[in-house]
Amino acid sequence: MSKSKVSQAKKPAQSKPSTAREPSTPRRASPKQKAIASRSSIRRTDLSGVGPRRKRTISAFGFLGQVTRKMSEAPSIKAIYDGRLDEGFREQLMVAVAFQNQAPYCNWGHRALASVAGIPDEELGHIEQLNLEELDPKVAMAVAYVRALVSSDWQDAPADLRQQMHEHFTWQEIEDIELIARAMDISNRAGNTWDAMLSRLKGHPVEESDLLSEIFFTYLFLGILPNRLQKVSRLTGINVLDAAQGLVSHVQQFNRQATPTG
Repeated sequence: MSKSKVSQAKKPAQSKPSTAREPSTPRRASPKQKAIASRSSIRRTDLSGVGPRRKRTISAFGFLGQVTRKMSEAPSIKAIYDGRLDEGFREQLMVAVAFQNQAPYCNWGHRALASVAGIPDEELGHIEQLNLEELDPKVAMAVAYVRALVSSDWQDAPADLRQQMHEHFTWQEIEDIELIARAMDISNRAGNTWDAMLSRLKGHPVEESDLLSEIFFTYLFLGILPNRLQKVSRLTGINVLDAAQGLVSHVQQFNRQATPTG
């Protein structure tokens, strides 16, 4: 698995080995937790590595290469979805990465799944706007961490933030956080390349995208989209037409508010 430098670094002697225990990542903070967070780790969280949001694309060949490499990590991804990471926490990370990548389609889908997992819309808004003092400390650190990695194109995260991650997560949890964030990053870039085709049809081609890749992802997403709409419909209890209308409305609003932020 390709990992950021935090996962490649030599493990300190005092680190505890990861175990098969239940994930220790809480999904939301109580008022008491928020008060503690504001006096401790949240104020120290290094956001210098979280750069401006950027709508990145990917070539068809680059996507296929990434997917091929991810095949070996399929058992780990399955374990994450089977409960190795808390469901709500997993969706919070995906919402964070999709927002950093300005990926409206993925953001909509995982916001819906986060809601099903019990995460309030207000909390998702805090994640997107990096209002860390309103989040559970561990969620706040993980959100800042994955957004920093995406911003640096998976080169590194600030040393202070990496240290905080090691203080609050096991090595297994950090690897799972990185894995799910990287998988989301690839999906975001694929969705953005499909979106680039829509921009091209409107007479505004995206400079970093190419027509061949846009055609590839158009066929790919036209095959995937009905399944995604049906999944959201089934989980949320709304009909497919309402789910589709919700997606269109979300994408329009998302793009209107897509001014990059630091």
